[in-house]
Parts: sequence; structure tokens; C-alpha cells
Amino acid sequence: MKASKFVSYQSKRGMSLITVILITGLIINDPVIAAGQNDSMEVRQEKGQDIMNIVFDRFHINYEMSRLHKMGYYQESVSDSSSLYYLAEGIVEIYIPSNLNQTENAAIYPIKTQKTSYSQIAEDKLLFGNASDMARSSIWRPNSFLNEKNRVDYVFSLAGETKVKGNPVSIVEFEPTDSSHGRVKGRIFIDQEYFGIVKIEYTPLVNHSKVWKEVSWTEEFDFNDGSYELTHVKFLGTTLDDDYHYQAILAMDQLETVSEFPQNLVFMGDDTPLFDQAQEYSDDSFWEGFEHLRHLKPINKLLIADF
Repeated sequence: MKASKFVSYQSKRGMSLITVILITGLIINDPVIAAGQNDSMEVRQEKGQDIMNIVFDRFHINYEMSRLHKMGYYQESVSDSSSLYYLAEGIVEIYIPSNLNQTENAAIYPIKTQKTSYSQIAEDKLLFGNASDMARSSIWRPNSFLNEKNRVDYVFSLAGETKVKGNPVSIVEFEPTDSSHGRVKGRIFIDQEYFGIVKIEYTPLVNHSKVWKEVSWTEEFDFNDGSYELTHVKFLGTTLDDDYHYQAILAMDQLETVSEFPQNLVFMGDDTPLFDQAQEYSDDSFWEGFEHLRHLKPINKLLIADF
């Protein structure tokens, strides 16, 4: 890297050059990998893989490894192309396992929840365990396409450049190597200075699903206190049998590390609707005592999923 860039990287991480080299196993030479307008697909794939190799090598530097405690805002809705059936939201406590633990989802404790039904909808049409799954990013989620054992199943291609929150990023598209390997395709937005993933947009391949016609996810990351953290997740899905649209959003704040999960909280199981005991919708009174979290709620109420 250029000296000025490395000083910036080093000061934010609080690590010496020797420490970075020991952790990453790399000698950093300022990789400038730009997308050329006339690059062949082969060249784009080579550049994309080069970028992702650096991204993977810096996972343990760029992302928090400890157990995390966050506060969050979660919202889900069920609709069809013309009508809203169900809308619910909650303020939740979130406990995320150490990122060395790649077998467990996050634990969700509902602090305050509310819901409203505009039409009768059967309980089996509601989302189960979605919030706890969303709270773990694709960086560390069990069986993620970014997991070390699964990366070889994908082809990464440099698709271009843009800016995210004013910072230049590279866009790397990915897809399965062939029809028998890999389960998702999408785009990864990568900070050009620190090679941290700041956004992922991906679509699970649901050709053989008995439930979903189409599904998409978006994950967004912010740089905070020396590392990138997952702050916003959006899930969209359309069912096969009744063409219902499902939308779920999780926004998280107040990052802190914890040594262990509290033993006095009863967390929601993955097989339990988060809003099973929610109060009826009361709008502004819902935020009493939690005004400091209100900025996490999307500006516009999501009345119909935007497919």
C-alpha cells in the first residue's frame, strides 16, 4: 500500500506493520485493481479473484471476532401485489456468537413488539427464526457462500466501481462455478482502501424450492471502532403457492463485546414467531423509552413489499 494509506489503515486498527503481516501472511504492495472497459471476461474474473483473495485474507482484521450485544429494530410484513395482510415491528436485544463459532445463529430477545393484521392470515404463513438468522452476516454465517470451504464453488468477476457513502468501492459479481455447485449469485461492494465488504446483494437460487419463487438479501456494513460491523439487513421473498410477498428488515446499533450471553433472558427460538405475544399496533407510544433507537426505523413505512 502507499505509505499514506497504510498509516491510515494502521492507525484505525492500532496494529504495527509486523502485526498485520503476521496476521494476514501477506506483504502488502498497494494492490490497485481497476475495471477496464475493454477487459475480457477472463481478465475480469482474474481481477475479481485477486480482490477477493485480499478480502478473505483480511476477514480477521476487518471484522469483530468477539461475542456481541446489540440493540436492534426489526420489521416484517406479508402482502400480495395489491394488499397488505400483516405488519409487525419490534425493538430487540441481539446476542451474536463469537465469529469463531460458525454453528449457531444469533439469540434474539424481544423488548417491545407490536403488530397489526389487515386480513386473516394463518400462523404458518408467518416468518420463523428470520431475525436470528439475519443478525449473523454472510461473513461468518454457517454455510455461507463466503465460508472458506464454499468459496471454491463460485466465480468472482470484477464488474466495475462506484461509491458507497462517499467512499470508492469495487463491485465484484459472483455466481456458481456450475449448476452442481454453489447456491447463490449476486454482487459484493468492497472498500478500495481497506478491502472490507461494505455491502452484499445476493439472490439464493431457488429453482428446486417447494416454497419460494424468488428470494433476495441485502447486507450493509459500517466501519465502527476499528472494524466493520453488520448494521442493516433486508430480506425479500415471494412464495410459489399463493404469491405472497414477504419483507423483513433488521437494523442494529449500540455495539459492545460481551464475555458470555446472559442466563436470565428467555430468547426466541428459531421455531417461534417473534411477534407471537406482540401488542396491537400503537405507533408513537411504541417508542416511549426507546427514542434513541427510532433512527433505525426506515423513513417510510413499508406498506407493500417493493418488488
